Amino acid sequence: MMKALPYVAPAALAALLAWGVEHYRLSAELADVRRDHAEQLLALEQDNAAELARVTRRAESLLLQIIQLDEQHTKELSRAQQDNDNLRDAVDAGAKRLRILAKRPASCPVPGTTDGAGMGDGAAVELSAAAGRAYHRLRDGLTSDTAKLQACQQLLRAVTKGVDHEGP
Repeated sequence: MMKALPYVAPAALAALLAWGVEHYRLSAELADVRRDHAEQLLALEQDNAAELARVTRRAESLLLQIIQLDEQHTKELSRAQQDNDNLRDAVDAGAKRLRILAKRPASCPVPGTTDGAGMGDGAAVELSAAAGRAYHRLRDGLTSDTAKLQACQQLLRAVTKGVDHEGP
């Protein structure tokens, strides 16, 4: 056993030295991997922060556009409803009349005439009170629906305008 001692001590020293060198090399490699990983995380964090800022600016811009469109269309709708109310008031006061331009074939007699005369070219036919009210309700509904549809279309254009030009 004593004869192997001169060989074991240098072998143990060599193994210990090899282990120390390998430990140092692996520690340096691990430090490089950690540094690279930290740099990648920092780059991702910066990219995400920039994307978040861009999306936030876009959202604020869209919100401002929505507010402006809402104000604009609310004013237009109020103006159109006021016009409808003014027309209804004028019809109720007798200042205006609702009439339909009607054509009747010359062969059809006009009621109340004895000579069988017809209204060949057309004449104005006045609406009844019930038909006038129905007309005003329809006009109010069409005005409101048209204004709402235009507002929705403009809002959709504003929202999709930036989406077409942006990346995924």
